[in-house]
Amino acid sequence: MKRIAWLDLAKGITIFFVVLVHVLEGIYKTGQYRQFNFFAESTMGILFTFVMPVFFALSGFVYKPVSGCKELLAGLKKKIISLGVPYIIFSVIYVMLQQLGTDVHHLNSWQDLAHIGVLPIGYLWYLYVLFFVFVLVGLLSILNISPILQLTIYLLLLVLSLSQTIHLPYILQGVCMWTSSFYIGYLLKKKPLMLHDRLLFIMSVALFALGCIVQANFGGSTWFVTDMMTPTDVLAKLSSIPLFLYLFSHIKLGSVGNYFTDCGRYSLIIYLVHAPAASVIRIALQKLGLESYVLLVFLTLISAWCISLLVVRLVQNIPWLSLVFNPYQYPHRKQK
Repeated sequence: MKRIAWLDLAKGITIFFVVLVHVLEGIYKTGQYRQFNFFAESTMGILFTFVMPVFFALSGFVYKPVSGCKELLAGLKKKIISLGVPYIIFSVIYVMLQQLGTDVHHLNSWQDLAHIGVLPIGYLWYLYVLFFVFVLVGLLSILNISPILQLTIYLLLLVLSLSQTIHLPYILQGVCMWTSSFYIGYLLKKKPLMLHDRLLFIMSVALFALGCIVQANFGGSTWFVTDMMTPTDVLAKLSSIPLFLYLFSHIKLGSVGNYFTDCGRYSLIIYLVHAPAASVIRIALQKLGLESYVLLVFLTLISAWCISLLVVRLVQNIPWLSLVFNPYQYPHRKQK
């Protein structure tokens, strides 16, 4: 299947923002640079608001509905290999690195690895939830439920997850919360003219701005930590999807655009590598006595980004590494 350039561009820019926001969050949680709290909180508040909804929407944009149980099971087999293997491997790596260090914000134990089937570790929640989103959307697809009715169901599930009227297991909470973002991306692919609708874009900008105001004023003292959805940030998160997909699809590709387009093809690898890399680099720089906040942010960001791209290059040149990062493609690379 021919790749869509702007889609790779969107993945590349979004994954860069993911790396940036996790770097800022890691330094913020040390509590050592309170004089920069306003900058950190404002930046995290904006980035956390759109990066994950857009990521789920981009996955939805490339989703192909299945027509029967056999096709659904074949697709889920592929997903459980391509998402499940790196999920398990990086859960182990993440816990191992935490056990080796002393300056971690939330220490996971080795025992936590026994429960990753029901409770993901750290940033790996995205892979975990994404797989089960594929399960739910696939099941409703083979039932021939219309797209509008599906979206209605997913929005009702989102309301259920936000209402907190009943306690849901992690997986149900995650699927209820994020399937609507995924499916909005799918609908934007089915209705490509919407990505060129200026009225929709203007409405999205207005709703996103309004949502950010609501979030900042009613989100409490932790309004900026919004990697998950809450009643105060849901408007901003959902409106960010048509807003940013419109922007990404209209960016003219220059040298910078081409660079992020190339990075976007390997966004999953960057996502997997960046978090442990950023943590190790930040701790190392602080132990070396680096006190400048600006330098710490810059060096941690650039180092984590470059390490992630180095791993991308290694995967390209060392076929067996596909077993870790793209296990479903490994047999095909091995034959080549």
